Amino acid sequence: MSRPAIKICGTTSARDARMLGEAGVDFCGILVDVSFSERSLTLNEAQEVAAKSGTKNVVLLCNPDLSLTEDVVRKIRPFAIQLLCQESPSLLAKIKSRIDCEVWKSVHLPEMEDQASIEAYVDAGADTILVDTVDSSEGFFRMGGTGKVSDWDLVSKAVTSLKVPFFVAGGIGPDNAAAAIDALSPYGIDLCSGVEASRGIRDPRKVAALVGNVLPANEEIEGSTT
Repeated sequence: MSRPAIKICGTTSARDARMLGEAGVDFCGILVDVSFSERSLTLNEAQEVAAKSGTKNVVLLCNPDLSLTEDVVRKIRPFAIQLLCQESPSLLAKIKSRIDCEVWKSVHLPEMEDQASIEAYVDAGADTILVDTVDSSEGFFRMGGTGKVSDWDLVSKAVTSLKVPFFVAGGIGPDNAAAAIDALSPYGIDLCSGVEASRGIRDPRKVAALVGNVLPANEEIEGSTT
């Protein structure tokens, strides 16, 4: 078993994007036009950040129209588009038919109103599912980047028999990444606030600690199953 993929999201600067690649992170997440997030960039800003990334880029969009999605893919050429909010399975299917990169879908637990089932998104063509938290403590729904630790029992039930890879997110950091991996055996882990110095600003020491902690966790898992 190879180590799970590491995706670090909410990247806001070329410096941080470059650092992720140098640290051995697998995916750099960049938000575009996500109104509720201070980590969100304009398309032009995101293009500049993505150009300096030393790893695969994933661009996060919230209820996007097709024209924005197509502009993002044309200008950034990401590995994947990640639909972050309450997009319908029909919109996911339409986007997938119009672009030439992967389409990933965030689902939030507990389930939000108007959020379809994981199975419906997979049936619509989602290449990967990301299970994350939602927070309304600031008077609006913040989907992802909440710092709230997911209910891993709830996540485990949600991904049972899932036919596509999944990432687990929600309150993961260097100190509990190994525990999340051990509990859920995900394809990957997805972090944001857990490796920040402040909102939108990466802490290189936390990133290095995370990467250093993930491989030993998997080696231990491998050893226990041989």
